[in-house]
Amino acid sequence: MERTVIEKDCLLCDSCNDQLSDENFIALDNCTWYEGNLWCGNCSHKYGKGMLVVMHISKGEDLSKTDLALPIVMEFG
Repeated sequence: MERTVIEKDCLLCDSCNDQLSDENFIALDNCTWYEGNLWCGNCSHKYGKGMLVVMHISKGEDLSKTDLALPIVMEFG
């Protein structure tokens, strides 16, 4: 089985790719983490209706200890 690990250096909106955190995973703006998506305020208003909210994130919040800051792991085989 092949395994690829991709480290993150910040968080991005899953829709528009706006940067949502700095390199220390401190939120740069208010955003919302939904089950399966992290969206900025604008995209959250567009697409978030009826979605399951995991966490409302406030500007300045430290996200370094959340699953959002973990590397992306892909396994093939």
